[in-house]
Amino acid sequence: MKSKLTIQEIARLAGVSKATVSRVLNGRPGVSPQTRRKVEEVISRYSYTPNLVARGLSLKKTGSIGLVVAHTAERLSSHLFFIEFLRGINEVLDERGFRLVLATAESEDRYESSARALAQGGVVDGTVVLGVRRNDKRLRHFLAAGIPLVTVGRPIGFPKVDYVDVDNVGGARMATEYLLRLGHKEILFINGPRGHTASLAREKGYRQAFKPFGLEPDEALIVCGDFSFESGYEAVRERLARGWAPDAVFAASDLAAMGAITAFKEAGIQVGKAVSVIGFDDIPYAHFFDPPLTTVRQPIYEMGREAGLLLLLRLEGAGGEERLYRVFPTQLVVRESTV
Repeated sequence: MKSKLTIQEIARLAGVSKATVSRVLNGRPGVSPQTRRKVEEVISRYSYTPNLVARGLSLKKTGSIGLVVAHTAERLSSHLFFIEFLRGINEVLDERGFRLVLATAESEDRYESSARALAQGGVVDGTVVLGVRRNDKRLRHFLAAGIPLVTVGRPIGFPKVDYVDVDNVGGARMATEYLLRLGHKEILFINGPRGHTASLAREKGYRQAFKPFGLEPDEALIVCGDFSFESGYEAVRERLARGWAPDAVFAASDLAAMGAITAFKEAGIQVGKAVSVIGFDDIPYAHFFDPPLTTVRQPIYEMGREAGLLLLLRLEGAGGEERLYRVFPTQLVVRESTV
């Protein structure tokens, strides 16, 4: 009878690292065809199958992964980015027998206490933090508890924390440059929350876009929101009420862009004809909005899967002192909300 091997034993027999074996088992890139065949031959020879129960007992696992978000549960139910991300990470973890424990907060003052309670409760094996901020205090609680951690967004101030991100700077620069090439010069930028690492990166990209055109952004046209529909709606409505002549809007989320479009519609201004609006995300609803939204696409579902895979690699002991991370490219998707 063929014996069952651990990942460590497969690595020894194949002459590779445990991280390489994990990549093969999880179908991840970064392994040469020759090395992949070598690992697969060992797996086939010894009929290896991951024993989730045994692995859980040997590593004293709870079988749960924490997902920490800086929103209320009610807000998340309508947050299409989160729903798409959740679909990706849950698929990966469910395949491997883990369940998600969601940690939300009822107010900004409760963000840190919610994370601290999860970190100190001993109920999760690892954690994914969504919506990370610069020097995010929530991360310290998981690091202090020795809980493996992956953030969505580059964790500024934590150089050893694993993360998944997109090219926020490049995406924002690409969107703003597109508006500038269309002839727009006064571009209202509706950003996300102040201090949010994605907000910082997208503002940097927005500012960079003006330089090749010999222009400087108008500081009065850079506003902070919270990625919500309401923040985009209010930013445009308030400026129209003060007599602002609309030119173009770049919003740091699709929901904020949709809010901006709605405010323009209420004022009788035709988006895609009299004014241009670009979002960021390419959530599933963006294509069906009226007008269909020009946006910066980030692979939300794939980011969810990758966050789960990186955390599983870390739980299996991969990486050592090396930081694990993945940065996805962005793509400008041109639809009918720009002119």
